[in-house]
Amino acid sequence: MHRLSRELTSKRLVLMVVKDQLGMATEDLEVFLRDDSGIHAKPLEGFEEMDPRQRIFHNTHRDLHGLLSGVSLDDMAARFVATFSGRLQVSTEVLEARGGGWTELPDLYAFLRDQMFFSAVTALCGDHLFRVNPDFGRDFWEFDSYIMTYFRRLPRWLTPKPYAVRDRVLSSMKRWRNHAAEQYEVRDVEHTKEQWEPIWGTKLMRSRELMFQEAGVSVDARSSSDLGLVWAANANTIPATLWALLTVFLTPGLEERVLTETSVCYDGGKQAFDIDALCSKPLLTSIYLEALRYSVSATAARSPIVPSIELGEWKFHRGSTIISSSWYGGRDPTFWNSGRVLPSGEPEHPLDSIWPERFLEYPDDPATGPVRNPDESVYRTAERKPRTIDDDKNAKVVTAGTQGHFYPYGGGSKICPGRFFAKKEMMSAVAVFLREFEVEFVDREVAVKAKPEMSYFPIGVLPPNRAIPVRIRSRKP
Repeated sequence: MHRLSRELTSKRLVLMVVKDQLGMATEDLEVFLRDDSGIHAKPLEGFEEMDPRQRIFHNTHRDLHGLLSGVSLDDMAARFVATFSGRLQVSTEVLEARGGGWTELPDLYAFLRDQMFFSAVTALCGDHLFRVNPDFGRDFWEFDSYIMTYFRRLPRWLTPKPYAVRDRVLSSMKRWRNHAAEQYEVRDVEHTKEQWEPIWGTKLMRSRELMFQEAGVSVDARSSSDLGLVWAANANTIPATLWALLTVFLTPGLEERVLTETSVCYDGGKQAFDIDALCSKPLLTSIYLEALRYSVSATAARSPIVPSIELGEWKFHRGSTIISSSWYGGRDPTFWNSGRVLPSGEPEHPLDSIWPERFLEYPDDPATGPVRNPDESVYRTAERKPRTIDDDKNAKVVTAGTQGHFYPYGGGSKICPGRFFAKKEMMSAVAVFLREFEVEFVDREVAVKAKPEMSYFPIGVLPPNRAIPVRIRSRKP
């Protein structure tokens, strides 16, 4: 399906999202409905004479992929880290003012979520969004909690609260847009080279505003579209980070190994580090990949734009809908390595749990690596000693051969344009959090029993199904 990207369109799914989830009015959908020119620079046959400004799908695709990479990506990632580190540092100062002892938090995820959300949205949209909407974070996550209500198309009169929450979030986006337009003219050529400024945020947001203006998209529709971007950038990355961080705290010895592996990326203090070097570390990378395999339930929906295509034994005709979920491929026991076979006959690391080393290959060990070795005898060995810091130095991250089963960001020309930022954000957040805080569980069994909340299936990354109470304190140098 990913290889046939040029013969498939995701337009039907996009329209469903902007209408059902994001509340875009029917009259505003017309701009999207009449664009069948495709996402590539060359319009599809029959649309060669279409006004370039009306090619909303191509222009959106161009801006997202172009301005979430290179210098723009580096600036955005650095800004996220600076803001996130600063917010955690403030929390540390509060803890130390109380005597530096343990402080209980009712939910680790809620704490991490709020810090990451503010930092990521500031890096993307600037800090004026929160200045004019102090409760935006609270309303956003309540909006997210009703995500399936919108997709089920339950009427407003039957479920008024979810729609009232969505109205508040959309009003916040519109209020910020109107404020930003008054403060900053996106057509001002003097500012076009700025990677980030506090009113509109990134070049991406300013470019989108200009693109929407030229396409004749209303302010209400722009607010819906940008809410979708904010949702995509946060509702997936943040819960995935929680699973990575929870794994570090729950796995014996793993916290020390990650702290040691990432310590060489820092230059002095807790916050100054090389993001690219951090993102190249094998153990942390494997944890990041495994958290995605474990928690991503994203659905890819495509429709043929040619008379018919063949996928395996099936033929799909123009206008039919093809749906694929990465959830099932990520849990195929015939494909994935689940470690040695226990005396009970069960796998050592079942696929409904996170194995930090699943994506690592260790020298001279045929029982390692993500793909199951066809020689089953390699898994019927004596119990191995736990991996050590020295083992990690020689490990190699392996993703080759997993493409058909592991595609957390989709694939082909429609692959998620924010995947590079998501990786830097997730891995940086884990490293910064570990370096800033010590954590112990109020009830370890509660944390162990936390599983993906299936009521969100199959929309993106699944958050935990319960609160995880913890105690935290500042980590001493």
